[in-house]
Amino acid sequence: MKGGLILALLLCLAFSTPLAYGLEKGLLRSLGIQELRQEAPDFTLINPDGKKISLSDYKGKVVILHIWATWCKPCKEEFPLFEKVYQRFKDKDVIFLPIAIDPKAGRPEIDAFAKKLGVSFSVYLAKEGDITDRYWTWGVPATYFIDKKGWIAGRAIGPRDWASDSINNLINALLEEK
Repeated sequence: MKGGLILALLLCLAFSTPLAYGLEKGLLRSLGIQELRQEAPDFTLINPDGKKISLSDYKGKVVILHIWATWCKPCKEEFPLFEKVYQRFKDKDVIFLPIAIDPKAGRPEIDAFAKKLGVSFSVYLAKEGDITDRYWTWGVPATYFIDKKGWIAGRAIGPRDWASDSINNLINALLEEK
């Protein structure tokens, strides 16, 4: 009896204890997001204005690194929802970096794709930087949630309902980190 009680308490602690960066494991788990506790590898990209940027430029901000492709049907379906979350957080310390991995598409095709889907955020090309050397994924879409200290809190593989309260809660939790 006593051993069962101790085991139950330990399990409760394991599932409700904040991670090193303060997020509750249950929040990530409920969203189907793989918990990662590792420093986010820096990378460089070229923004739509032709300026070189890097992840380290955004230290102190929450970064949502979203890897996608124009040929990906779920990516097309979730872009309007991604626009909603972008609109909700664009005036806060959240940076959205949707990065296309299309090997043959250029800037005009990527920009036209985003415009056709009605998004107002900038899109980036993986081939205009070194991100694929540092971030590997099973497929697209894949999204990395990077906290303000530059650590990867988690990785989501597959589409998400970006307009959901759960995603908003996750982003808010990352914003509240000290």
